[in-house]
Amino acid sequence: MPRILAASAGAVVLAALLAVQAGSSVLTRKQPGLSSRLLSVNGLALEQQATRQFMSAVKERDDLVPSAQAASPVALSAIARDPLSPKSYAVLAVAEQNPERKRALLDAASKLNRRDLLLQGLVLEESVAQKDYAATLATLDMILSVHPEQKANFFPILLQALSEKDALPALSGILDQESEWQEDFFKFAVRKPEVLTNLAELRLQRASVSPDVDQRLISGLASAGQLDKAYEVYRAANEEPAPSSGNRMIIDWRARFSPFDWELADEAGFRAQPSATPDQLEVFVRGGKGGLLASRNIRLRNGPIALRINHDLTPPGQVEDVRLQLSCPGAEQTFYDEPLRFGSRDYRIGRKPAACDFVTIAIRARAWTGSSAIRGTINRIEILGN
Repeated sequence: MPRILAASAGAVVLAALLAVQAGSSVLTRKQPGLSSRLLSVNGLALEQQATRQFMSAVKERDDLVPSAQAASPVALSAIARDPLSPKSYAVLAVAEQNPERKRALLDAASKLNRRDLLLQGLVLEESVAQKDYAATLATLDMILSVHPEQKANFFPILLQALSEKDALPALSGILDQESEWQEDFFKFAVRKPEVLTNLAELRLQRASVSPDVDQRLISGLASAGQLDKAYEVYRAANEEPAPSSGNRMIIDWRARFSPFDWELADEAGFRAQPSATPDQLEVFVRGGKGGLLASRNIRLRNGPIALRINHDLTPPGQVEDVRLQLSCPGAEQTFYDEPLRFGSRDYRIGRKPAACDFVTIAIRARAWTGSSAIRGTINRIEILGN
């Protein structure tokens, strides 16, 4: 694992350290020095004293080792009085420079307490340093299951691991969404362009994942401009065969995985929804309403394009206020923009721009204020070849 990940791990240990709250009695929590003087055999009070001495001297990552070394004598006294003193072992582990002894101290502490945030931060740092991705994920699962409020501190560690190709086999479980933090991490990660390709590779190695995972990943890839990879995930996610990349196909109104299925308007007085079967789209546009009714991306080869559209929209005199538009994905300008004509018609588009592998098909509609509502159905769109 690269140096940046190890550095991130140290930062997380620092964050965990600053978040630690003592869990002893009121006297031990508020005045550990006084408690240890009153009760000389109170190993717990000494443990808290060592922890607080350590914590109080740490302001940045470089302070971790010297601060732990300064607190080590108190930590050793705590262990002498109470061998079951996990935080004391943790302080000694931070201070220890010998890797084998450090690992032994962490192992001893982990057997005593697997829920302490500081301790688990140290265990995480060790697994990161050893490039043990499975252990890193397991430790993060343990930390975030007990301390979900620490997600903002620990997610960057997992995000960095996700950018490493050799970490992917150990990280595939995050797509299962079995824990709440895994779902939150996935929502976090799909907004990070630097890991989208690896997330897609994880998905493509699986037979199936939840539709929500597929939709978020497809949308994230498409928003980042990675349409080819998004389309690969779309094909894997589709329960039915994806449309071919030829210039002759029939497009139904399925609205499952946008932008390669339809994204449909769903507002009061302005909506488009598939009928009981995806063969027809039901349209309703109230007077005073307008905008984008439906859009989706399709992949087309170069060559002349024609679309056949059959509909029964009414009133007939307002059909021209429903427009068919084609553009390259993300482009502000359309390369085709024409009103619909009544009944079944062919619309000769011509050739798409050569640099445009995918084409966005959009249907816009407006019913002007004071006019009747536009309503009816549009049948499946047929894309005609040469």
